[in-house]
Amino acid sequence: MERKSLVLIVSIFIGLAFLLVALSMIGGYNGLVNLDEDINSKYAQIEVRLQERHDKIGQILGAVTGLQEHAESIYTMITDARTAYAQAVADGDMDAMIEADALTALSFAELLVVVEDNPLITANAGYYQLIDEISSMESALAVARRDFNEAVEVYNAAVRRFPRVLYASMFGFEKNLAYWKMNDGADEVPVIEFD
Repeated sequence: MERKSLVLIVSIFIGLAFLLVALSMIGGYNGLVNLDEDINSKYAQIEVRLQERHDKIGQILGAVTGLQEHAESIYTMITDARTAYAQAVADGDMDAMIEADALTALSFAELLVVVEDNPLITANAGYYQLIDEISSMESALAVARRDFNEAVEVYNAAVRRFPRVLYASMFGFEKNLAYWKMNDGADEVPVIEFD
């Protein structure tokens, strides 16, 4: 009788240990899935904001077609940035999207400098509305980038902590996701010289 009781107690203890491990694995896996989905959601928000900006910059280019010859390089820069963005989206290449985003931000800043120095363009009433919309989009895009980076930070920390590091390895979660970074110099005010 004592042997049966001992076997029963040991079996219950082993069963509870397995149950705790299983519940921990389920919770750890589901937590990592939630963090991964949060990153995907934040990334989608960046894509939406980039597409809005891409479309709006096309409108502003139409509104400022009267730029002088010295602005042709900016047209080229914006066109290149829009092309790079479209190609990055088509390829699903996040690194290329980050580069296109930085190039677009830089070219837009240079466009603003040229347009503000040209009274014929600033007289266009629709121009101010477009500039305000793009400025708002840039702010929203900055917030979306920050939210994405915060989600990546939480995820990266989670997959390196015990016991989630074990679950991340077991279930194939990436160890270290990349942050959304601007290119060097993208945060500097551009200097435009006219000859």
